[in-house]
Amino acid sequence: MNYVEEMDAAIIEKMSSEQSNGVSLNHEGHSSTYSGEQLLNMKVDNIPCLLEPILPKVGLVALAGSSDTGKSSLLRQLAVSICLGEERFLDWQLKTEHKKAYYVSTEDDENAIAFLLNKTNQDRQLPASAYSGLTFDFDSHQVLERLNEKLAKNPVDIVIVDAFTDLYGKSMNDTNQVRSFLNGYSQLAQKHKCLVMFLHHTGKRTEDLTPSKHNLLGSQGFEAKMRLVMELRNDSVQPNKRHLCIVKGNYLPKEHKTESYVLLFDDSLRFHQTGDRIHFGELGANNKTSTKETVRELNEQGLNQSEIATRLGISQPTVSRYLKE
Repeated sequence: MNYVEEMDAAIIEKMSSEQSNGVSLNHEGHSSTYSGEQLLNMKVDNIPCLLEPILPKVGLVALAGSSDTGKSSLLRQLAVSICLGEERFLDWQLKTEHKKAYYVSTEDDENAIAFLLNKTNQDRQLPASAYSGLTFDFDSHQVLERLNEKLAKNPVDIVIVDAFTDLYGKSMNDTNQVRSFLNGYSQLAQKHKCLVMFLHHTGKRTEDLTPSKHNLLGSQGFEAKMRLVMELRNDSVQPNKRHLCIVKGNYLPKEHKTESYVLLFDDSLRFHQTGDRIHFGELGANNKTSTKETVRELNEQGLNQSEIATRLGISQPTVSRYLKE
């Protein structure tokens, strides 16, 4: 569907007015160029977030992992928290505007999702009407066109695509094709001021490697288009534990991108923060250098815990824990 054909008289009038004021507009009627003066006068001190400080309010992000880690469950839990207007998700602050989520499901049908939602709601015991802000779409054809139409009438905070490979359907190693496909969703996010989150997969045997954006399946083109990438992986010892690893975050401090957030995955398929964090170096079976050994060596050299934490890019509590073990 041609965006220009969708413009009504009001948008065209707005374009004419803003063009006369020297503002360059794109084909959808939004400003596309700004002077440095205009940008500074916007007084943006922080990146607007949907989930503070992890998920931006607008743009493309991804959650990746191997099978049976609970990726879909985590994304459904996020969508439910948004539509219920909950203030926090995994102990991070939610900043919803519409209290609405749109979930494109290509792997589970309506019966599976109905069962899973019912299981999730067992402890909440909320009426079905409480979930009216959550829309599931089970049609994998012409998704982008349909989203543009629906979001124009009913804005949402987040669009979740589960899973990317099912919608893309082309060579994952063709960077140009991947980027071209994602450009449409990037424009969708900018046009409707929402977050688009893709569920993706990691390559075979990558769980033996350190968490990394390079573990994602396919070309670098996918990762490059994402503002943030998270990897979810199983704990090697405790089956009900997961590690949420932020392996790319354009605007996040280093402290978020060097240690996993340890989560508990309960019988109702819900995740909970434990408050624990594990350095990425401890999660890869093939790492030759133990972070614990490095911590001890630096401590023996006379560095204090704060200095070691800064040197290795880990938290001070982690350094303290390693020295006690």
